[in-house]
Order: sequence, then structure tokens, then C-alpha cells
Amino acid sequence: MVKGRTWFALLLVSVGTIAATASCGSDEATGGSGGGGIISGGGAAGRAGSVGRSGSGGGATVDSLLGAECTTDAQCGDGLICAKANSSTFGSGGPSNGMCTKACEPGGTECDSLKAGAECFDFSTNDTPKGYCLDSCEQGAPLDVNAKCAGRSDVVCVDLGDTVPLPFCVPHCRSDAECGTGLFCDKTSLLGLCSKTKHSGDPVGAACTPGADIPTCEAYCLRTSADGVMPVTGQCAELCSGGSECMYGSGSKPAPGGFCGGQLSDTFGAIDLAYCLPNCSCSGDCQLEGDLCRKWPDADSDLVTLLGAPGVCYPVVAQSVELSCGEGGAGGAGDGGAGGDASAGEGPGTAGTSGGGGTAGTAGTTSTAGTTSTAGTSGGGTSGGGGTSGGGGN
Repeated sequence: MVKGRTWFALLLVSVGTIAATASCGSDEATGGSGGGGIISGGGAAGRAGSVGRSGSGGGATVDSLLGAECTTDAQCGDGLICAKANSSTFGSGGPSNGMCTKACEPGGTECDSLKAGAECFDFSTNDTPKGYCLDSCEQGAPLDVNAKCAGRSDVVCVDLGDTVPLPFCVPHCRSDAECGTGLFCDKTSLLGLCSKTKHSGDPVGAACTPGADIPTCEAYCLRTSADGVMPVTGQCAELCSGGSECMYGSGSKPAPGGFCGGQLSDTFGAIDLAYCLPNCSCSGDCQLEGDLCRKWPDADSDLVTLLGAPGVCYPVVAQSVELSCGEGGAGGAGDGGAGGDASAGEGPGTAGTSGGGGTAGTAGTTSTAGTTSTAGTSGGGTSGGGGTSGGGGN
């Protein structure tokens, strides 16, 4: 989990421009294909039971491990079980890294007695109810990230209410590695569970039709057309837990391919449901509509190392620097003269060879078109020509 970053707040403001179209309406990022159910997990039915929070008259006053990671029932405490990744506890699969929960009666109040606001959800894939408790949460920036959905990056806080806000902590795996040997992370719905079957489909950025009977995306089809606009259009994207790494590759130690900052709710903070903003080196890498490659600020240089890329794809905003894909250049050098700097670049060009006009220096990383650099003149050799303005370095 990426925590406490000032630039994360800036990024959240910036992506708000896309939230009006790439939204998670009542039938959008909530799955919607499970016979009208809120949570869709390969046909799982949705939320059952009480409409409000703390329906038992105030809820539990003691701490509970509801929602915590686990590998055995004993780790969860009295009355709770560990829903393991290789189980079918939640219908079509199990939560990555395990999750402490409790069997319950849909419509009952036993979950609220564990933790105030928790409710019983029906994960059945048939007509026989199969209820388990999910913890509640509050969307927005948490005072303590570890107190929100147990601080888990493989869980999303998402509003499941129909008419009033009712956000809950829902499991959503990030990679096959989190699921374990022989299991695969199914990212095709809001309920991202570990499955014994590997799902395939179109990559992030491909066009798709939201709500199609046969999903075409490897992950999730995010609506991009505004409400009421026909035909409904979408692009393949990956849902994720706000503020965390996402779009992981394959293997036992996969590298992240993006940062989870694509806002999908009016109130947004760490662990809230979002979509992944892909890594990029320049704007040509960005496949989602309207995105450009924005350079991570120097203050967040550790993210460049963590994510393995100098930038992240998101819409144009102020107070950011675009990494364009043109070729900026540095001036060559005369005999002993220094090559010109790449304008607005991240580094100077290399000095040219002495005498007879130096070779052009290599471009530094840049964001905007550089002006022609000045050639060196010292040493009696003819000066190398100034580097061309390439519209930005690689």
C-alpha cells in the first residue's frame, strides 16, 4: 500500500475529470450479472438482510478479526472461520491471502455483533442461501489505513447501497501469486476471487461493451460513455484498491504494472474501489482514452523504483509534467567544447568528440519540446551543430 503521499492527493483531484464518464453506477462496477445481485461472483447473489448499519442496536463494542488475513481458522478467533484462497466459500472461489469471516443467516444480525456495521451477504450460486459476514468501511481518506478493511491492498471498499451509501470491504485479488500455487486471480467482476480456472481476454485499453453476456476483457469492462448516451461504450481496465500497486504480471514474484488511482466514487481515498493507472515511459504507452504519461514528481522518486517506470497514465491536469515520446537532442561539442543541455530534459547530452565538429549528444529525458541548444566553441575545433528540438526526450 502506498501511504501518506501528498501527490496521491493531487492525483485523486486530477482523475476526478474522468469520474463523470468512467463511473461505477448501480449497474456498472458492481458486477450486476448475478440475477440482480449486488456482488457478482460468477453468478453469486447479492447483499441480503438489513438495509441500515448496526441493525442490532449499536453493534459490537469489542475488536474483531473480521476481514483479516488468515491461513487457519484458529487465527481468526472464536466463532470465525478462515475463508481460504483455494476454497469456494464465497461462491465461485476464495479470497486471496485468506479472510476471516463467519457463516451467517442472510437478514440476521450476527455479523453486526462481531463488528458494528458488518452485514451478512449471500454468496450462493444456487437457490440455497450461503451467507458470510463482510466488514463495513467508510469511503474517503482514513485516519488509520490499517483500520479500514484491515489495511489490505487485496480488498476494496465499495458502496453496495441502492438508495443510501452502504460501503463494505469486498475481496479483490491483484495477482495469481497472491492466490497461490495452482490458482488464478479472476478480475472480471467486482468480487475478485481466486479460481482454479485461468480467465483470458482482451488487455487493458481494448474496446468492450459493458454488461455484455459474454465478457471480452481479461479484467473488467469499464463504461466510458456518459449516462443516457447510446450506444454504451467501454474500455477494458483493471479494478483495484485505491493507493496500491496494480496490474501485476505473472510468476511467483510479479512486478506491478501501474498505480491504483483511477477514481470511481465522489469520495475517494486509500483502499476505495478504483481502476488501475498503467505505468508509462511516454504518452504513447497510454491506452486508456484521454490519458497522457505524467512524470512522477521528484519527491516521489521511490515510486519510480517501486513501479519500475518514470510515469503513470492519466488525464491532462495542471501541476504535472507530460513525458512525451519525441526525440529531444543535445548540441554537439567543438574541440574541447561542452555539448549543449537538453532543454527541459532530465540530463545533459554527452560531449561530442574533439575536433572537426563534435557528434550530437544523446537526448535527456524530457517532457516538453526543447529549444535548440548552444554548441560549444572552445578549443579551436569547429563546433558541433546544436541539437534539434525533438518535442521531448525518450
